[in-house]
Amino acid sequence: MLMASVLLASAGLLRLPFERDMELEFKEQGFRDWSPGLSTRDQLTQAAFVGALGGFRSLVASVYHLKAHNSFVKKEWGDVERYRAVTASLQPKFWSYWDMAVWDMAWNAYGHYRGEAEEYGNDFRGWHAESIIMPRYLEKGITFAKRGLEWLPEDYRLMKVIADIYDQKMGNPEKAAEWYLKASQKPQAPSHVYRAYAHQLTLCAGREEQAYRVTEDLYRNSGNVTLTLLRDMERLEEDMARRAAHDRSYDQLKDAAFAEASGYLEMAAFAMHLLEIRKDVPAAISVYTKVADNRRAPSFYRRKLAFLMAEDPQKAAEAYTILKDLAVSYPGALRREDMARLAELESRLGIPE
Repeated sequence: MLMASVLLASAGLLRLPFERDMELEFKEQGFRDWSPGLSTRDQLTQAAFVGALGGFRSLVASVYHLKAHNSFVKKEWGDVERYRAVTASLQPKFWSYWDMAVWDMAWNAYGHYRGEAEEYGNDFRGWHAESIIMPRYLEKGITFAKRGLEWLPEDYRLMKVIADIYDQKMGNPEKAAEWYLKASQKPQAPSHVYRAYAHQLTLCAGREEQAYRVTEDLYRNSGNVTLTLLRDMERLEEDMARRAAHDRSYDQLKDAAFAEASGYLEMAAFAMHLLEIRKDVPAAISVYTKVADNRRAPSFYRRKLAFLMAEDPQKAAEAYTILKDLAVSYPGALRREDMARLAELESRLGIPE
Protein backbone atom coordinates (compact mmCIF):
# COMPACT_ATOMS: atom_id res chain seq x y z
CA MET A 1 0.00 0.00 0.00
CA LEU A 2 2.84 2.34 0.85
CA MET A 3 4.62 1.58 -2.41
CA ALA A 4 1.40 2.10 -4.39
CA SER A 5 0.78 5.42 -2.69
CA VAL A 6 4.31 6.60 -3.45
CA LEU A 7 3.95 5.60 -7.11
CA LEU A 8 0.61 7.37 -7.48
CA ALA A 9 1.91 10.53 -5.82
CA SER A 10 5.02 10.51 -8.03
CA ALA A 11 2.95 10.05 -11.17
CA GLY A 12 0.67 12.88 -10.12
CA LEU A 13 3.58 15.24 -9.52
CA LEU A 14 5.08 14.35 -12.90
CA ARG A 15 1.77 15.11 -14.63
CA LEU A 16 1.27 18.53 -13.04
CA PRO A 17 3.44 20.58 -15.47
CA PHE A 18 1.92 18.81 -18.49
CA GLU A 19 -1.65 19.35 -17.34
CA ARG A 20 -0.93 22.99 -16.41
CA ASP A 21 0.39 23.66 -19.93
CA MET A 22 -2.59 21.88 -21.48
CA GLU A 23 -5.03 23.91 -19.39
CA LEU A 24 -3.36 27.15 -20.48
CA GLU A 25 -3.60 26.07 -24.10
CA PHE A 26 -7.28 25.20 -23.69
CA LYS A 27 -7.94 28.67 -22.28
CA GLU A 28 -6.05 30.36 -25.11
CA GLN A 29 -8.06 28.40 -27.66
CA GLY A 30 -11.36 29.29 -26.00
CA PHE A 31 -12.25 25.83 -24.70
CA ARG A 32 -12.64 26.94 -21.09
CA ASP A 33 -14.76 30.06 -21.57
CA TRP A 34 -18.00 28.45 -22.71
CA SER A 35 -20.96 26.87 -21.03
CA PRO A 36 -24.36 26.40 -22.67
CA GLY A 37 -27.13 28.61 -21.37
CA LEU A 38 -30.51 27.25 -20.41
CA SER A 39 -32.05 28.29 -23.72
CA THR A 40 -29.37 26.42 -25.64
CA ARG A 41 -29.61 23.41 -23.35
CA ASP A 42 -33.38 23.25 -23.87
CA GLN A 43 -32.96 23.26 -27.64
CA LEU A 44 -30.33 20.52 -27.78
CA THR A 45 -31.28 16.91 -27.62
CA GLN A 46 -29.91 15.05 -24.61
CA ALA A 47 -27.40 13.18 -26.75
CA ALA A 48 -26.19 16.32 -28.46
CA PHE A 49 -25.86 18.11 -25.13
CA VAL A 50 -23.79 15.28 -23.70
CA GLY A 51 -21.69 15.29 -26.87
CA ALA A 52 -21.11 19.03 -26.57
CA LEU A 53 -19.94 18.69 -23.00
CA GLY A 54 -17.82 15.72 -24.01
CA GLY A 55 -15.63 17.74 -26.34
CA PHE A 56 -17.60 17.41 -29.60
CA ARG A 57 -18.86 20.97 -29.71
CA SER A 58 -17.57 21.57 -33.23
CA LEU A 59 -19.22 18.45 -34.59
CA VAL A 60 -22.54 19.16 -32.88
CA ALA A 61 -22.40 22.77 -34.10
CA SER A 62 -21.92 21.52 -37.66
CA VAL A 63 -24.95 19.26 -37.34
CA TYR A 64 -27.12 22.14 -36.15
CA HIS A 65 -25.71 24.36 -38.86
CA LEU A 66 -26.99 21.83 -41.42
CA LYS A 67 -30.34 21.72 -39.61
CA ALA A 68 -30.55 25.51 -39.89
CA HIS A 69 -29.83 25.37 -43.61
CA ASN A 70 -32.45 22.68 -44.12
CA SER A 71 -35.02 24.84 -42.30
CA PHE A 72 -33.96 27.84 -44.40
CA VAL A 73 -34.74 25.87 -47.56
CA LYS A 74 -38.21 25.12 -46.16
CA LYS A 75 -38.68 28.77 -45.05
CA GLU A 76 -39.30 27.63 -41.49
CA TRP A 77 -37.91 30.76 -39.91
CA GLY A 78 -38.63 29.87 -36.30
CA ASP A 79 -36.53 26.71 -36.66
CA VAL A 80 -33.84 28.65 -38.50
CA GLU A 81 -33.59 31.08 -35.60
CA ARG A 82 -33.48 28.29 -33.01
CA TYR A 83 -30.84 26.23 -34.82
CA ARG A 84 -28.70 29.28 -35.54
CA ALA A 85 -28.80 30.16 -31.84
CA VAL A 86 -27.64 26.65 -30.92
CA THR A 87 -24.87 26.66 -33.53
CA ALA A 88 -23.51 30.05 -32.50
CA SER A 89 -23.76 29.22 -28.79
CA LEU A 90 -21.73 26.04 -29.27
CA GLN A 91 -18.98 27.83 -31.22
CA PRO A 92 -19.30 31.43 -30.00
CA LYS A 93 -15.88 32.53 -31.23
CA PHE A 94 -16.63 31.62 -34.86
CA TRP A 95 -17.81 34.94 -36.25
CA SER A 96 -19.29 33.30 -39.34
CA TYR A 97 -21.94 31.48 -37.28
CA TRP A 98 -23.11 34.79 -35.82
CA ASP A 99 -22.94 36.42 -39.24
CA MET A 100 -25.07 33.69 -40.84
CA ALA A 101 -27.61 34.03 -38.03
CA VAL A 102 -27.82 37.78 -38.67
CA TRP A 103 -28.11 37.24 -42.41
CA ASP A 104 -30.91 34.68 -42.03
CA MET A 105 -32.90 36.99 -39.77
CA ALA A 106 -32.35 40.48 -41.21
CA TRP A 107 -32.03 39.57 -44.88
CA ASN A 108 -33.55 36.17 -45.67
CA ALA A 109 -36.52 36.08 -43.28
CA TYR A 110 -37.04 39.81 -43.72
CA GLY A 111 -37.03 39.40 -47.51
CA HIS A 112 -39.47 36.48 -47.30
CA TYR A 113 -41.99 38.53 -45.34
CA ARG A 114 -41.45 41.56 -47.52
CA GLY A 115 -42.57 39.41 -50.44
CA GLU A 116 -45.59 38.35 -48.40
CA ALA A 117 -46.40 41.98 -47.61
CA GLU A 118 -46.28 42.85 -51.30
CA GLU A 119 -48.42 39.83 -52.18
CA TYR A 120 -51.21 40.65 -49.72
CA GLY A 121 -51.00 44.40 -50.13
CA ASN A 122 -53.19 46.48 -47.84
CA ASP A 123 -55.15 43.66 -46.21
CA PHE A 124 -54.42 42.52 -42.66
CA ARG A 125 -51.82 39.88 -43.60
CA GLY A 126 -49.86 42.40 -45.64
CA TRP A 127 -50.01 45.01 -42.88
CA HIS A 128 -49.03 42.43 -40.23
CA ALA A 129 -46.03 41.23 -42.26
CA GLU A 130 -44.78 44.75 -42.97
CA SER A 131 -45.49 46.43 -39.64
CA ILE A 132 -44.95 43.61 -37.15
CA ILE A 133 -42.98 40.68 -38.52
CA MET A 134 -40.40 42.44 -40.71
CA PRO A 135 -39.21 44.91 -38.00
CA ARG A 136 -39.08 42.02 -35.53
CA TYR A 137 -36.66 40.06 -37.74
CA LEU A 138 -34.45 43.11 -38.14
CA GLU A 139 -34.25 43.35 -34.35
CA LYS A 140 -33.48 39.63 -34.14
CA GLY A 141 -30.59 40.14 -36.55
CA ILE A 142 -29.21 43.01 -34.46
CA THR A 143 -29.59 40.92 -31.30
CA PHE A 144 -27.59 38.06 -32.81
CA ALA A 145 -24.81 40.45 -33.82
CA LYS A 146 -24.66 42.03 -30.35
CA ARG A 147 -24.53 38.59 -28.72
CA GLY A 148 -21.64 37.74 -31.00
CA LEU A 149 -19.85 40.92 -29.96
CA GLU A 150 -19.93 39.75 -26.34
CA TRP A 151 -17.54 36.99 -27.47
CA LEU A 152 -15.75 38.89 -30.23
CA PRO A 153 -15.58 42.51 -29.04
CA GLU A 154 -12.80 43.41 -31.49
CA ASP A 155 -14.48 41.99 -34.60
CA TYR A 156 -15.40 44.92 -36.86
CA ARG A 157 -17.51 42.69 -39.11
CA LEU A 158 -20.29 42.18 -36.58
CA MET A 159 -20.35 45.91 -35.89
CA LYS A 160 -20.50 46.62 -39.60
CA VAL A 161 -23.40 44.23 -40.13
CA ILE A 162 -25.38 46.09 -37.44
CA ALA A 163 -24.61 49.34 -39.25
CA ASP A 164 -25.68 47.75 -42.55
CA ILE A 165 -29.07 46.87 -41.06
CA TYR A 166 -29.63 50.41 -39.80
CA ASP A 167 -28.51 51.78 -43.18
CA GLN A 168 -29.97 49.39 -45.73
CA LYS A 169 -33.05 48.11 -43.90
CA MET A 170 -34.10 50.71 -41.35
CA GLY A 171 -33.00 53.93 -43.05
CA ASN A 172 -31.57 55.24 -39.77
CA PRO A 173 -28.40 57.22 -40.63
CA GLU A 174 -27.78 58.26 -37.02
CA LYS A 175 -27.51 54.66 -35.80
CA ALA A 176 -25.75 53.55 -38.97
CA ALA A 177 -23.10 56.26 -38.54
CA GLU A 178 -22.62 55.29 -34.89
CA TRP A 179 -21.96 51.63 -35.70
CA TYR A 180 -19.86 52.28 -38.82
CA LEU A 181 -17.65 54.53 -36.70
CA LYS A 182 -17.29 51.84 -34.01
CA ALA A 183 -16.42 49.28 -36.66
CA SER A 184 -13.90 51.57 -38.38
CA GLN A 185 -11.96 51.96 -35.12
CA LYS A 186 -11.18 48.25 -34.85
CA PRO A 187 -7.69 47.09 -35.89
CA GLN A 188 -8.65 45.00 -38.94
CA ALA A 189 -11.30 47.35 -40.35
CA PRO A 190 -10.71 48.32 -44.01
CA SER A 191 -10.89 51.95 -45.08
CA HIS A 192 -14.29 51.65 -46.76
CA VAL A 193 -15.94 51.21 -43.34
CA TYR A 194 -14.86 54.71 -42.31
CA ARG A 195 -16.06 55.98 -45.69
CA ALA A 196 -19.45 54.44 -44.97
CA TYR A 197 -19.47 56.32 -41.65
CA ALA A 198 -18.68 59.57 -43.46
CA HIS A 199 -21.49 59.02 -45.97
CA GLN A 200 -24.07 58.26 -43.27
CA LEU A 201 -22.98 61.36 -41.39
CA THR A 202 -23.89 63.51 -44.40
CA LEU A 203 -27.47 62.19 -44.11
CA CYS A 204 -27.86 63.17 -40.45
CA ALA A 205 -29.89 66.34 -39.98
CA GLY A 206 -28.16 68.92 -37.79
CA ARG A 207 -24.69 67.41 -38.18
CA GLU A 208 -23.72 69.13 -41.42
CA GLU A 209 -20.60 70.82 -40.03
CA GLN A 210 -19.25 67.60 -38.57
CA ALA A 211 -20.12 65.76 -41.79
CA TYR A 212 -18.26 68.33 -43.85
CA ARG A 213 -15.13 68.13 -41.68
CA VAL A 214 -15.01 64.35 -42.06
CA THR A 215 -15.86 64.40 -45.78
CA GLU A 216 -13.36 67.12 -46.63
CA ASP A 217 -10.62 65.32 -44.73
CA LEU A 218 -11.28 62.17 -46.77
CA TYR A 219 -11.40 64.18 -49.99
CA ARG A 220 -8.13 65.95 -49.30
CA ASN A 221 -6.12 63.23 -47.59
CA SER A 222 -7.41 59.72 -48.36
CA GLY A 223 -5.86 59.50 -51.82
CA ASN A 224 -8.98 57.80 -53.17
CA VAL A 225 -11.85 60.06 -54.21
CA THR A 226 -14.77 57.74 -54.84
CA LEU A 227 -17.92 58.76 -56.70
CA THR A 228 -19.94 58.70 -53.45
CA LEU A 229 -17.36 60.90 -51.72
CA LEU A 230 -17.39 63.37 -54.61
CA ARG A 231 -21.19 63.54 -54.61
CA ASP A 232 -21.29 64.02 -50.84
CA MET A 233 -18.70 66.78 -51.06
CA GLU A 234 -20.68 68.52 -53.80
CA ARG A 235 -23.98 68.30 -51.91
CA LEU A 236 -22.48 69.59 -48.66
CA GLU A 237 -20.68 72.52 -50.31
CA GLU A 238 -23.75 73.36 -52.38
CA ASP A 239 -25.86 73.51 -49.22
CA MET A 240 -23.25 75.62 -47.41
CA ALA A 241 -23.01 78.07 -50.30
CA ARG A 242 -26.80 78.31 -50.65
CA ARG A 243 -27.34 79.02 -46.97
CA ALA A 244 -24.73 81.76 -47.03
CA ALA A 245 -26.10 83.18 -50.30
CA HIS A 246 -29.60 83.49 -48.85
CA ASP A 247 -28.68 84.55 -45.31
CA ARG A 248 -26.12 87.27 -46.04
CA SER A 249 -26.24 90.51 -48.00
CA TYR A 250 -24.62 91.18 -51.37
CA ASP A 251 -21.98 93.45 -49.81
CA GLN A 252 -21.15 90.96 -47.05
CA LEU A 253 -20.72 88.15 -49.56
CA LYS A 254 -18.68 90.27 -51.96
CA ASP A 255 -16.34 91.46 -49.21
CA ALA A 256 -15.84 87.88 -47.98
CA ALA A 257 -15.25 86.58 -51.52
CA PHE A 258 -12.57 89.11 -52.38
CA ALA A 259 -10.87 89.34 -48.99
CA GLU A 260 -7.16 88.59 -49.01
CA ALA A 261 -7.52 85.33 -47.05
CA SER A 262 -10.72 84.13 -48.77
CA GLY A 263 -11.04 80.67 -50.27
CA TYR A 264 -13.12 79.19 -53.03
CA LEU A 265 -16.09 78.52 -50.69
CA GLU A 266 -16.59 82.23 -50.00
CA MET A 267 -16.39 82.88 -53.74
CA ALA A 268 -18.90 80.08 -54.42
CA ALA A 269 -21.38 81.58 -51.94
CA PHE A 270 -21.10 84.96 -53.69
CA ALA A 271 -21.61 83.33 -57.10
CA MET A 272 -24.66 81.48 -55.76
CA HIS A 273 -26.10 84.81 -54.54
CA LEU A 274 -25.60 86.37 -57.96
CA LEU A 275 -27.22 83.39 -59.66
CA GLU A 276 -30.20 82.69 -57.37
CA ILE A 277 -30.93 86.02 -55.69
CA ARG A 278 -29.89 88.65 -58.23
CA LYS A 279 -30.50 86.45 -61.30
CA ASP A 280 -27.35 87.92 -62.86
CA VAL A 281 -26.08 84.97 -64.88
CA PRO A 282 -23.12 86.75 -66.60
CA ALA A 283 -21.85 87.99 -63.23
CA ALA A 284 -22.31 84.54 -61.71
CA ILE A 285 -20.35 82.99 -64.59
CA SER A 286 -17.53 85.47 -64.01
CA VAL A 287 -17.29 84.53 -60.31
CA TYR A 288 -17.69 80.79 -60.92
CA THR A 289 -14.77 81.05 -63.35
CA LYS A 290 -12.61 82.26 -60.49
CA VAL A 291 -13.88 79.41 -58.31
CA ALA A 292 -13.09 76.81 -60.98
CA ASP A 293 -9.58 78.23 -61.41
CA ASN A 294 -8.83 77.72 -57.71
CA ARG A 295 -6.50 74.73 -57.35
CA ARG A 296 -8.30 73.49 -54.24
CA ALA A 297 -11.78 73.63 -55.77
CA PRO A 298 -13.23 70.18 -56.64
CA SER A 299 -14.02 69.34 -60.26
CA PHE A 300 -17.79 69.76 -59.87
CA TYR A 301 -17.36 73.55 -59.94
CA ARG A 302 -16.06 73.28 -63.50
CA ARG A 303 -19.14 71.23 -64.33
CA LYS A 304 -21.45 73.89 -62.89
CA LEU A 305 -19.59 76.65 -64.71
CA ALA A 306 -19.72 74.82 -68.04
CA PHE A 307 -23.47 74.21 -67.95
CA LEU A 308 -24.08 77.85 -67.07
CA MET A 309 -21.90 78.91 -70.00
CA ALA A 310 -23.68 76.45 -72.32
CA GLU A 311 -26.87 78.54 -72.05
CA ASP A 312 -25.08 81.43 -73.79
CA PRO A 313 -24.68 80.73 -77.53
CA GLN A 314 -21.47 82.76 -77.61
CA LYS A 315 -19.93 80.66 -74.82
CA ALA A 316 -21.37 77.26 -75.83
CA ALA A 317 -18.26 76.10 -77.68
CA GLU A 318 -16.04 76.97 -74.70
CA ALA A 319 -18.50 75.18 -72.39
CA TYR A 320 -18.32 72.09 -74.58
CA THR A 321 -14.52 72.07 -74.37
CA ILE A 322 -14.69 72.15 -70.56
CA LEU A 323 -17.29 69.38 -70.42
CA LYS A 324 -15.43 67.19 -72.88
CA ASP A 325 -12.26 67.54 -70.82
CA LEU A 326 -14.21 66.58 -67.67
CA ALA A 327 -15.80 63.58 -69.40
CA VAL A 328 -12.36 62.30 -70.39
CA SER A 329 -10.27 63.28 -67.37
CA TYR A 330 -12.76 63.28 -64.46
CA PRO A 331 -15.80 61.23 -65.52
CA GLY A 332 -17.01 61.10 -61.93
CA ALA A 333 -17.64 64.85 -62.08
CA LEU A 334 -20.48 64.30 -64.56
CA ARG A 335 -23.80 62.76 -63.60
CA ARG A 336 -25.83 60.40 -65.75
CA GLU A 337 -28.24 63.15 -66.78
CA ASP A 338 -25.27 65.36 -67.66
CA MET A 339 -24.32 63.01 -70.48
CA ALA A 340 -27.72 63.61 -72.12
CA ARG A 341 -27.20 67.37 -71.79
CA LEU A 342 -23.71 67.00 -73.23
CA ALA A 343 -25.10 65.06 -76.22
CA GLU A 344 -27.70 67.79 -76.77
CA LEU A 345 -24.94 70.41 -76.69
CA GLU A 346 -22.93 68.42 -79.25
CA SER A 347 -25.98 68.32 -81.52
CA ARG A 348 -26.52 72.05 -81.13
CA LEU A 349 -22.90 72.79 -82.00
CA GLY A 350 -22.86 70.33 -84.92
CA ILE A 351 -20.15 68.16 -83.36
CA PRO A 352 -19.67 64.98 -85.47
CA GLU A 353 -21.02 61.86 -83.79
